[in-house]
Amino acid sequence: MLKKYFYLIVFCAGVGAGVGVGVAQEEKVQEFYDPLTPQSFVFDKDSHIFVGISSITNTIDLIDYSNNALNIKRSIKVDNVAGRHDVYAIYQPKGVAIYEGHIVYLATNRDSTLFVVLNLEGDMVKEFRFEGSAQAFSYSASAGELYIAGDNPVMGYDIMVLDVSDGFDNIRELPAKTHYRVPKKAELLFERDPSGWVLAVIAMSTVFMALILLYVIFKLLGNYMVRRQNKKAMKVAPHKIVHTEDLQKLPGSISGDVYAAIASAIYMYQNELHDEETTIITIDKVSRTYSPWSSKIYGLNTYFNK
Repeated sequence: MLKKYFYLIVFCAGVGAGVGVGVAQEEKVQEFYDPLTPQSFVFDKDSHIFVGISSITNTIDLIDYSNNALNIKRSIKVDNVAGRHDVYAIYQPKGVAIYEGHIVYLATNRDSTLFVVLNLEGDMVKEFRFEGSAQAFSYSASAGELYIAGDNPVMGYDIMVLDVSDGFDNIRELPAKTHYRVPKKAELLFERDPSGWVLAVIAMSTVFMALILLYVIFKLLGNYMVRRQNKKAMKVAPHKIVHTEDLQKLPGSISGDVYAAIASAIYMYQNELHDEETTIITIDKVSRTYSPWSSKIYGLNTYFNK
C-alpha cells in the first residue's frame, strides 16, 4: 500500500515538474517573441479589443469586438493635420501594442519621438518625448524594461529605455540613453594622425610626384615629336642642307650690304605707290522733313499722360 502511494507521489511530482517546465518554456517563448518591429494592428483577447492605426485620420482607433460585432469604441487623435503646412512637425503613428492591460503607441516626426501609454478605455496614463525619430519598440517583461529604437540623421542609432518594473501606471524614463553615431572619415583620420603631419607629407608627395610625372611625359613627347619632324624633313630633302653661314663662305657669294640695299629699294618703291590724300574733313548737313512714321514719341507709353 505504501509502495502504491510512493509511486503516486512520484507520478504527481513528475507531472507537476512537467507542467512547470512547460509553463516556463511557454513563458520563455512568449518572452522571446516580442520583435522590435512596428505593428499597425493588435488584439487583446482578454478585453476583446482591437487597436489599429488609421493613417488617413492620423488616429489610434479602439474597436470593440463583442457579441460578434465590431464597433469603434474610441478614436484618439495623435496630432492635428487639418490646415497645417508644417508636415515635418506632424506626429504620425508608427506602431501600437498592448502590454499588461495598457495600450502603447509610438508616433514620430522628422526630429522627435512621442511615446504614449493609455489604458484600455483610451485614457492617457503617461507620455514621453525624445529627440530623434524612432521607428519601433519592444517590451521585456522579465527585465521590466521597454526599449524604443530608431536611427538619427547623423548616420547613427538612438535607443531609449523606459523602466516598467513598477507597472505601466508607474512607467518612468531611465537616465541612461544610448546614442551611437557612425564616425566620419575625417574623425577616424584625426584619431590616427592628430598633428596632421602624415596627411601633409602624403599630400605634398602626391603633388610633387604628379609634377615629376608630367615633366617626364612632356619631355619624352617633345623628343618624340622632334625626331618625327626630322625624319619627315629628311624624306622631303634627302640632299645635304646648306645653311646661311656656309653660303657666306662660298666664293662669289652676296654680302650683307647688298641685301640691305635691296631691302631699302623695295621699301622706298612701295611708299611711292601710295596716293597722296588731303586732310580736309567735309560734313554735309542733310535736312529731312518731319514724318509721324519715324517719330519716336509715338513709341512711348502714354498711360501716365492720361
